[in-house]
Order: sequence, then structure tokens, then C-alpha cells
Amino acid sequence: MTAPAALRGALHAEWIKLWSVRSSWLALATALVLGLGLGVADTVSTVRSWDTLILADRVAFDPVGSAFAGLTFAQLAFGVFGVLATTGDYATGTIIPALTATPRRGLLYGAKAIVVAATALVCGQLLAFGLFLLGQTVLADRHLEVHLGAPGVLRAVTGAGLYLAAITLVGIGLGALMRHPAGAVAALIAVVFLAYGAARAVETWSFLPSRLLLSNAGDVVAQVHATAAKPRLPSLTMAYLDLAGYALIMLGLGAWRARRDA
Repeated sequence: MTAPAALRGALHAEWIKLWSVRSSWLALATALVLGLGLGVADTVSTVRSWDTLILADRVAFDPVGSAFAGLTFAQLAFGVFGVLATTGDYATGTIIPALTATPRRGLLYGAKAIVVAATALVCGQLLAFGLFLLGQTVLADRHLEVHLGAPGVLRAVTGAGLYLAAITLVGIGLGALMRHPAGAVAALIAVVFLAYGAARAVETWSFLPSRLLLSNAGDVVAQVHATAAKPRLPSLTMAYLDLAGYALIMLGLGAWRARRDA
């Protein structure tokens, strides 16, 4: 079988496997519920308390970032989606017939990463645009809404979807590296949430660790004015480099492990 034909076959098989297990649907549904629910709740709270906000808070208010408040937990669901899509083969034992059908382990891992990442990118963008439109509908009651054509808005919305895809790639890499759902999810939580506390603890000496955090990079790419007066946050360019770095490093570690014993 030629390489293109083998890749097409592997992609088709991974697509079928991805949607044949309940965990894929549950992870994405959880992201949808948490993202929409918490995003709307935070936006409604802002609208109701607008008259009591001090001037500094009003000036710093980001109508795009407010709509994305639910991504704090939706990102974890996307990461778990990546973890479970990878560890499922090892948990169920389907890795053996998969390797029998596609002996080239790098090709098998690459096909899975492509299918899961593409799915996450599409679903992440749909969720990001849905959150934005819903949030602006709520903010319109106070005339606080912005439109996609405003400076930086389209970039922030697409950045939010891109961040969810990057989190998924991290989950794929961790799942392939650790091959155990609980361990990979624990590592994902450490990377996304626990590292934040560790970086904040050393900010009296240096802001560099905070600027390298995956979660801070996500904040920057998903907001219009995230870096204003916040030295702990990376620049927009550095934030994109952070996302690319995390994705490439984790995928690389997963590829290294995938090429070893099954």
C-alpha cells in the first residue's frame, strides 16, 4: 500500500473510532454546556452590576473577554477530549488491531492527531463564535456590545477557538505519552491550572514563568486588551508562540512514546 493510501485509510479508521465512543460526545457536550452556561452567567452578572462598577473597571472592561468567561472550564473538556481519544486505544486494547492494520506507528499516531485536532479546531471555532454572538446579545441591553468588524475582535474570537484546539493537542500528546486516562488528565490539570499558582509564586523575582503559561497565552489570544497593565501576561506574538510551543512539545513527546512498545 502506498503512503497516501495508507494515510487515507488510517484517517478514515481514526474518524470512525473517534465518533464510535461515548467519551468523545460527552467531552465536547461538556465543553458546550460549561462554555455557554458560564459565559452567559458572567455576562449577565456584568450587565446587572454595571451601574455599581468603578470607573477603572468600566474602562478595563473587555466585551469579548467577558463572553469567553466559560472557556476557563471548557478548555479542560477539550483537553480531556484529546486525552481520551488517545488513551482509549490502550484502555480498550484496540491498539493491537490498529497496529496490525497500520504497522507504521508514526503514521497511526499522526492520523489520530490530525483527526482529533481538526475536530477540535472546528468545534472550538463554532463554540467561540457562538459564545461571542450570545454574549454580545446580552451586552446589547446596556449598549456594551462590539461587532466582529471592530479592531481586534475577529482576531480574539478566532484566537479563542485556536486556543481550544491547542489544549486538545496538549491532551493528545499527554495521552500518548502516559497511556493512562487518569494520569494524563492529572498532568493536563497540572499544566493548565496548577502551573499558574507556581508561576504566580515567583512573580516577585520574575514574570517570565507567568508569560510562558499556557493559560495566560490563552487569555491573551482570546481578548482584545488582555496585556494592558498586566506585566505577567505575554505579548500577543509571544502568546501564539507559547501555544505553538506547548502543542509541538507535547505532540513530540507523544510521538516519541508512540514509536516505542505498544
